Amino acid sequence: MSAKRSKSIYFGPPPNVTEGQWFKSHDDLHAASVHRFRGRGISGTAHEGVDSIVASGGYAGDEDLGDTVIYTAQGGSPDSTGHITSSQTLDGVNAGMVLNCREGLPIRFVCGLEIRRGKATGGYQYRGLYLVEDYWNVRTERGHLMWQFRLTKEQARDELACDASAPDSSSEIDPTELSDARYVSTQRRVRNTRETRAIKALYENVCQMCQVPIEVGVDGARYSEGAHIHALGRPHGGRDVRSNILCLCPNCHVLFDHGMRLITDDLNIVDGVNRRIIGKLHVKHGQHVIDRGCLAQHRSRWADRAEGIWLRVMRAAPQSLASRDG
Repeated sequence: MSAKRSKSIYFGPPPNVTEGQWFKSHDDLHAASVHRFRGRGISGTAHEGVDSIVASGGYAGDEDLGDTVIYTAQGGSPDSTGHITSSQTLDGVNAGMVLNCREGLPIRFVCGLEIRRGKATGGYQYRGLYLVEDYWNVRTERGHLMWQFRLTKEQARDELACDASAPDSSSEIDPTELSDARYVSTQRRVRNTRETRAIKALYENVCQMCQVPIEVGVDGARYSEGAHIHALGRPHGGRDVRSNILCLCPNCHVLFDHGMRLITDDLNIVDGVNRRIIGKLHVKHGQHVIDRGCLAQHRSRWADRAEGIWLRVMRAAPQSLASRDG
């Protein structure tokens, strides 16, 4: 049998394995159905998603913070220090990680112990199920495009989502909104803070992008979501302030969070792939001042997401495209 032959893909906890359990080798992980591949750090496909990861310190950009892990995408030909030497792309298992983020698919996460020269000399520890909460790209000091993912332990993420969706003592939250927020938080974090609720109230729960109200009750009750322009949490560091928040419908929120909708400084809405202007952001001037620095930060996160597509389209019809931002 080939050393890299795999079992069938599946999502969820491994049978008869407990969190924290130690394994001596990749063969033992494979035998216990923790990790489907022998000798590979990531298991999955672009069309099915990623079901398990074995992290062994192969990339300098990785961070293990316990319940949160910053995980660098596969590829880029890392050198002996873990720095990539070429740009990474969102294909193969990297595209599978994006699918996990969109569909809320869990990943069995294994951590290598006593890493020396990219090898786990102390065996491996199964850490439990993690969810892909976010992904982004950055330019390294050497100019290469690097993609990273934030993984959050499933139980910890659920607790954070419930905390974030709970009302504070200063105002009340509609029961329909609370239940919807908890449901949506299985896919991504929906924070209903006091500042978020103030912006949603200002726009009467009507999306600032598509301006289509979503009615969820016979009494005309509407549902919307607060979208942070400069994302909160590591590694982004955005602030929970009104100038950093938009009122969006779930569809536009997902498109915005995944870089498929960008906003220029003059508040044009831009398609994130072809960079065409597709609309104007509705803003109640004088009541809602949007931080242009936050808009620029959001654009910069996705400036290179479709680098190859952008170059091909530019060659075909440069006169039809808006200027690149960020």
